[in-house]
Amino acid sequence: MGVSFQLLGEIEARVDGERLVIGHARQACVLACLLVDVNRPVPTDQLIDRVWADEPPHRARNALAAYVSRLRQSLRDLDGVGIIRGSVGYTLTADADAVDLHRFRALALTARAHSDAGEAARTFDEALALWRGEPLAGIDTPWINETRNSIEAERLSVILDRNDAALRAGMHTELVAELVTGLQAHPLDERLAGQLMLAQSRCGRQADALETYRQMRERLVDELGIEPSPTLRAVHQEVLAGSQPPERRVPANIPAPQLISRRGARFVGRTEVLPRITAALESGTALTLTGVGGVGKTRLAFEAADRVQDDYPDGVWSCELAPVSDGAAVSEAVAVALGLAHGRKLAPIEAVLGHLRTRRVLLLIDNCEHVLDDAAALVDRITTECGGVSVLATSREPLGIGLERLLPVEPMPLHEAEQLFAERARGVRPDFDLEAEPIGAVAEICRRLDGVPLAIELAAARLRAMSSLDVARRLDRLRLLTGGARGSHPRQHSVAATIDWSYRLLADREQALFARLSVFAGTFDLEAAHGVCADDGDDEDDTLELLTSLIDKSMVSVFRHAAFTRYALLETLRAYGRERLEERGQDRVYASRHARYFAELFERGSLEVRGPGEQRWIDRMAPTAGTTFTAPDFDNLRTAVGKAMAGDDMDLALRIVVTLPELVHLRVGYHSMDWVERVISLADHDHPLFPAAVGVAARGAWVLGQWTRVREFAELAACRRPPAGTQYLAYPDDSVADMILVEGDAAGALAHYETELRRLQGTGELAREVWVLYNITIGHDFLGAPEDGIPAAEKALRLALPGGSPSTTAMALNAMGRALKSTDHVQALDHLSRAIALATPVQNNFMTGIGRMETAAVHAARGRPAVAARMLREVNDHWSQAGPGPISQHWHAFRYTRDLLYRVGADDDAATLQRAMSSAGYHGGGAAASGGLDTGQSSLSGPETLAFADACLRRLLETPG
Repeated sequence: MGVSFQLLGEIEARVDGERLVIGHARQACVLACLLVDVNRPVPTDQLIDRVWADEPPHRARNALAAYVSRLRQSLRDLDGVGIIRGSVGYTLTADADAVDLHRFRALALTARAHSDAGEAARTFDEALALWRGEPLAGIDTPWINETRNSIEAERLSVILDRNDAALRAGMHTELVAELVTGLQAHPLDERLAGQLMLAQSRCGRQADALETYRQMRERLVDELGIEPSPTLRAVHQEVLAGSQPPERRVPANIPAPQLISRRGARFVGRTEVLPRITAALESGTALTLTGVGGVGKTRLAFEAADRVQDDYPDGVWSCELAPVSDGAAVSEAVAVALGLAHGRKLAPIEAVLGHLRTRRVLLLIDNCEHVLDDAAALVDRITTECGGVSVLATSREPLGIGLERLLPVEPMPLHEAEQLFAERARGVRPDFDLEAEPIGAVAEICRRLDGVPLAIELAAARLRAMSSLDVARRLDRLRLLTGGARGSHPRQHSVAATIDWSYRLLADREQALFARLSVFAGTFDLEAAHGVCADDGDDEDDTLELLTSLIDKSMVSVFRHAAFTRYALLETLRAYGRERLEERGQDRVYASRHARYFAELFERGSLEVRGPGEQRWIDRMAPTAGTTFTAPDFDNLRTAVGKAMAGDDMDLALRIVVTLPELVHLRVGYHSMDWVERVISLADHDHPLFPAAVGVAARGAWVLGQWTRVREFAELAACRRPPAGTQYLAYPDDSVADMILVEGDAAGALAHYETELRRLQGTGELAREVWVLYNITIGHDFLGAPEDGIPAAEKALRLALPGGSPSTTAMALNAMGRALKSTDHVQALDHLSRAIALATPVQNNFMTGIGRMETAAVHAARGRPAVAARMLREVNDHWSQAGPGPISQHWHAFRYTRDLLYRVGADDDAATLQRAMSSAGYHGGGAAASGGLDTGQSSLSGPETLAFADACLRRLLETPG
């Protein structure tokens, strides 16, 4: 069977010429993403980003797995073709030549290696014949669009190389018409113009060639304000002289063109970055690779230069500036690197420019940051005056010149970092086998070293004396990481020295801010950087200017999103910064400022999210909307609690804890309960906020299904109520009422909330009152008469709607949907749908889950078991993200699942689920509970009950009819 895959046009798969059905656009996008990296693993997260960018669907991994499964089905009978799921991600295996993109690249490489110009031209034409139209047509995602642009740039490069080969082979007559069309498409491409001039001249059309030059010069002057390059002017002179191009000769006093290679060890990774560098170099200007010390800029630059050296007939040359301490010596260093001899009458810079003006050269200038101004001035003159020269520079910060293009070099992704570690480990221990290492040890090393290649290579070198697990245990990011290859610059002998090199180049105020930023955990925004780290008298613009300078110098990373910008220090930089902060004696001062800032921020936020400012605060503090249970300041908040307790500031720790329900628990989940318990264990029981902190702990225990602990926490409060206006969820007695509800005393729980409602009259605690009314509807529902909760739900809506809080309004709408579910299905679904729509943008995962769970119950009552079963499975997945499960809301969902099974006649499954619920202490009412089901003991654990419920729902969905 002849199998082929096409990406150079519409995405297609064919067998013996017949087109395979590969599904809709999204599925075709998955196939394309795998084919671009055929026979190489694509990490799952990377694949999700390629397919959905910033808007992945809920349960994106499941959606991706479904697409891959369908593709496997489509490709299952093809010899040598398959999709493999490995530890790194997904790999599509196939003969690379069966993919037109890779066939195109292979033919282009073959053509460039041909010594015979005619054969080269024919091979180039064979490659170009594979194109059927716009590559990856019909798909529109950021990654696809970027890849498409890169592939089209490759095609233009191949066309230009083919033209050169054809001209050398004497095919000028055949080329003229195509070159005219090409120049119309790319009117400012001097290489195309030169090729057309040569073809016209060699066809005896000198007048046309001269007119082409005149028009090209006019366009360059009018549109770009520049004169034609020396290369194009040389073609013009050749046309005027009517002679053939002179044979290239290397001057006798200049060494043969060469790349000063540093390729000792095998190059690993950077599969997506290298093509971007080589494509950018074709512009003939300056490309600067920027990035933190040790990130691999130099190695990447040399690898890229090695791959494009055939494009530069006059050679690839490199100049190392790290040993140069005087900026005035930069030009001399470049002159020496080029092998130039200059006398006293000719300054080094003039010797360099004079030599390069007539040559097609790639000049690699490494490590410019410490002599930045002089290096920038030289590169600026080279790119301005030497049109045939491309400059590839490496620097911690941009050169800041007019024709410069920037390419930030990021740390390696985890899978590439692990490959690099394994490769370097085999250099010191040939028997090293990544698969045989303790699970997670190498990944942990690479994660803690931020994917920085220098740090990884130094860590791998430690395998001479210890195992990977020992390295992971002893890793301190700086002191362990020493060594380095012989002959390398001293600053590359340890990560600390590399960072220190960058740090010493900072101005005093930049050094101060960098050290202070090390107090942050995870990412931070500009407001936090200013609030914690700014000097007295500085405004936010002053902080932004310093922060921007640190970003330019690769000391701070920036993460941009359409709605927000956040910053971070790599962990290696953070560790170094903390040492500098300790040296300054400021570590405790800024730790305290950090803790106080986040305490005040979350206090303010927890109050304002109860009103019309909720969406603004969620955008500010949890801006990853669409990604369930995440928050950017979660690490900072955890660190702030630890710092407050370490400083014996329990007042501050309590203030942070009581803000958690609104801004963390409802939106991120209950992973912070260990903080809460530590604070309670150390706090003064007489502190005014102690009852509220206990209420947070009791609520967390209840939600996480740790029901035996609810009363233990509540007893600590000794019946004291939190201060008015604190968290509406932080009332210990509420959790006790919820406990007796599931234990079977729904009337007792209802009585508690009705008493609370009377206490709240006239207090103005709107969110608390809506919460109490919401729970009153739950009490009536458990008593088997949800419609009795309609008055409470109506009052909740009257209170919530004017307040403007999406979450509070969603709570009231969910209450009304619950109350109406047995009497008015249409209105119930409408209210629940509105609740979900309001809760989703503000990431209130609790209210979103409630709305979906109650919606499933309504569909079950309407006689739509398949819809109800599907939704209940999704609801169980939703609750599983809140914390270790099953949580309390799972048991509520089990109640609805039990009733659904009972309705469809699956009495045995319903009875098994009822027994599991009873054994767990859950005795909620419902249609099935009063239907004579066996309520004896069950041997199912909580997780087993969750798995059993899911299996029952799956069977129901698979049952015909």
